[in-house]
Amino acid sequence: MNMQLLKVVNGLRPRTVLALIIQDDGSLDNPGQLIYDDFSGPKTTSSVIFYNSDSIYDVWVSPTGDIWLCSSYGNVYTTANVKFPESPVKSPYDLDHDDIRNSGFDWKMYCLDAVQNGVSIWSPDGTNIFVGTYSGHVYLWDGQTWTRQETPVSQNDGKYITHFAGAAANDVYAIGSHSRELLHYNGEVWEGTAYDENKHGSMAADGIARTPAGDYYLASEGGRVWKTRDGQHFELVAADPGLDFAGLTYAHDQIILAAGEKGVYGIQEGKLLNLRNTFSAETVAGEGAQAVFVRPAKEDKDGTMLNYAVYTGAETRPWVGYSVFFGK
Repeated sequence: MNMQLLKVVNGLRPRTVLALIIQDDGSLDNPGQLIYDDFSGPKTTSSVIFYNSDSIYDVWVSPTGDIWLCSSYGNVYTTANVKFPESPVKSPYDLDHDDIRNSGFDWKMYCLDAVQNGVSIWSPDGTNIFVGTYSGHVYLWDGQTWTRQETPVSQNDGKYITHFAGAAANDVYAIGSHSRELLHYNGEVWEGTAYDENKHGSMAADGIARTPAGDYYLASEGGRVWKTRDGQHFELVAADPGLDFAGLTYAHDQIILAAGEKGVYGIQEGKLLNLRNTFSAETVAGEGAQAVFVRPAKEDKDGTMLNYAVYTGAETRPWVGYSVFFGK
């Protein structure tokens, strides 16, 4: 069984994280689970708070601690205080599992469409929830109803929506893959932007982040970092052809990038500055006072060790590493 640490995001309170793990055996039925790690005390505590054999692909946590998940079978799960309408399609999965009932959370579930493959989930405000799918469509929950939205890539096979960023429900950017396209939603329709892959380079799948000042930063091939405010004009902020970015986020009042085997980078006076090179950073998430990096898994005859690193910026121990072990 191949265990993969897909994503780690900031948890329900400071110095906690949610780790999204999938048990990939090569089939469509890959059990996914969400682990809650609390390292705020003298000893780290870890507990499974979600597991029901569904293939969970993404997780988002609201500022108030509501958890949202989406899965490959088009299911959306949440701990938020919402009342979903009856789903028009029946899912092969449900919430009837001990690890869910006993997790201390009141989970709700809605099936968008069993063939949609929900691959990304995000919200600007905790009320309007955007779900990106493998078909390139976006589903929007506005607190009352679900709406299926067409995008410029929804008519093309395999151009799924990988990442969202934005300021409000009527000002949202998304990355459409495989050929990286930057899309914008104005509250009514999704449209393409002036981002040109031939000119700017192919974006990293998780390569967009917004700063509180309203600037959007994008990471692309060739170690290039672009900045835009309107999706029409792009400024090259920094570049290093020797780097290959896997994603970026905004934390500790700066843009922080995951650069694979080269480690972690920040941007200072137009130059890319190495912040850490003692581990390989496969992707990055988090915001505010905490950035979280997924590290390569380690396998041996006894099992698989999944690893992540937390950058807290503290004067003592600003970097802390954690592991989750799965025996064979």
